[in-house]
Amino acid sequence: MKIVLMLFLPLFVFSQGHSLLTFIDSAGKTNGLIKAKEINIKAKKEQVEAAKSAYWPTVDIGADYSLLSPNYLVSPGQVGKAYASVSVELYDGGRKDALLRAKDFEHEASLFEKSAFSKSITLDIVRHYYGIKKLKATIHALQERSTELKAQIVRVKKFKGAGLSTQEDIDKLVSVYENNNFILENTKLRLETSEENLELISGISAKYLKRNYLIEPKHIRFEMFEHIKMLEANAAAVGENATAIDAAYMPQVNLSDTFHKSHFDDLLSAPGIDGSGFLVDHQNKLTVSVNMRLFDNGRIAKKSEAVKYQQLSLLSEIEYAEKEQKMNFKLAGESLKTNRTKLKSSKSALKAAKSTYDVIRQKFEVGLVDNIAFLDALAERTLAQARYKETVYDYEVRKSIYYYYAGKDPKEFIR
Repeated sequence: MKIVLMLFLPLFVFSQGHSLLTFIDSAGKTNGLIKAKEINIKAKKEQVEAAKSAYWPTVDIGADYSLLSPNYLVSPGQVGKAYASVSVELYDGGRKDALLRAKDFEHEASLFEKSAFSKSITLDIVRHYYGIKKLKATIHALQERSTELKAQIVRVKKFKGAGLSTQEDIDKLVSVYENNNFILENTKLRLETSEENLELISGISAKYLKRNYLIEPKHIRFEMFEHIKMLEANAAAVGENATAIDAAYMPQVNLSDTFHKSHFDDLLSAPGIDGSGFLVDHQNKLTVSVNMRLFDNGRIAKKSEAVKYQQLSLLSEIEYAEKEQKMNFKLAGESLKTNRTKLKSSKSALKAAKSTYDVIRQKFEVGLVDNIAFLDALAERTLAQARYKETVYDYEVRKSIYYYYAGKDPKEFIR
């Protein structure tokens, strides 16, 4: 029964675990920081719609009621007025067009910002995911070492009873055993920390992980970061804002039509004269106005110049970001090559460490070598096991980093 349970337990755990894609998809739906980016996109979209609404005429209505004292013949004591006004901007020097384009660029930038942030979250999840796997591999190696040390302590104690070993031999093994347990508990704490971080990012438990890998990079085409595209869109938006400011020097033409309706009470009259005859109870007023700024001591020009400097600052930042991405992409490729070599080396080292340990253990158990040689061989095997697993998982992380700096979403290459 125990054997059957041991065979099916890994399958059960695997079935309960989450894949790397599951963590990434869950983060896209539940991560509060990603949601914040989505809300920002909606806000920018509404700003675009507001800029479009500026082209439409405006309609205003209003009313007022006045009590005047004292009143006179052409000024009644009680006056009620209501009005409706329609106005439209016929020409503004291109200000509305520039502001609309600016809002479109800002909305586009918010889309790039969300995409760039989602990719960085994916990269964080990949790092945590394989970091957890590395820690679990280390824990497994330390647990194996602990089991072996415990067995050897029992064996050496029996030898001491037979006069074939000393208390010093036992104390040495116990010291190494206790130190190994300390390292084991410390690694478990690091594991718990990584699991909590992954759960925070993704919104789901990270206790059990399925097996995933990233496909080997081949013929990957380099693309600029969404972050750089976001900066480009922001720079374009700033440029349009400068154009909108410059439009203030152009003629401004407005057309308005206002209808007034009035009601009068408490009228005074004179012999032979009716005061109401001097009062107009309704009136329509059509107005066309043209105005143009001739002088402001350069206030608008300086304001526009300040905004243009902001654009130049962004363009400089873009140039640097492009060089930085290309550099990191190149280094990520070199890192992949180095890690492939390291993977072969660590595999060979593990094979050698296992062979050495098997030989030393057999000699130690028959008294041909001392406990120092045995402990060294055991430590080397444990270290080789952990290093090999670390190298395997590091290689997956480095592949994700390579895809990331290539401007791709690592999620697309997960299998």
